[in-house]
Amino acid sequence: MDKLESIIIELEEEIEKSKNFFGLTLLNKERVLSLIGAFRKELPEVIREAEETKKERAYIIQEAIDLALKRTQQAQETADYLVSTAEVTMRAQNEARLIVDEAERRAYDIEIDSKKRIDNLLATTEQVLINHINLVRNNREELSGELLKQLSQAPSASATETDEQPN
Repeated sequence: MDKLESIIIELEEEIEKSKNFFGLTLLNKERVLSLIGAFRKELPEVIREAEETKKERAYIIQEAIDLALKRTQQAQETADYLVSTAEVTMRAQNEARLIVDEAERRAYDIEIDSKKRIDNLLATTEQVLINHINLVRNNREELSGELLKQLSQAPSASATETDEQPN
């Protein structure tokens, strides 16, 4: 994500240092295209990070389930061993239930956190893309406006010929 931010900053700097020529902004085409290419290369990295986060979440959930199953099995074995009294059996079942409830709560929290992280990554990427689209749109509108202004102010060919003829 830091790499994407760095590329965006470089792109902004390139735009800021661009030269104005008769109301038009001249950009270093090769540099801007290079930065856009770097952005495209880096974007899959952000997506890969999101997928890794998703895999990590699945691993943690599985680990919590395995731990819950292991503890449940241990609790069950203990309960079977101490089945001679109802009180011991009841405590073991309650403990197993608490462990499973805790594991399910932890898995839920992990899932929610992972979804929030992925949503934040996607929101940031979306905002970056929107900003770039708006920048391109504004530049095109500015360029179109300048061209229309210049075309409307251009003298016609017949008016120029009349002005140049001696009296």
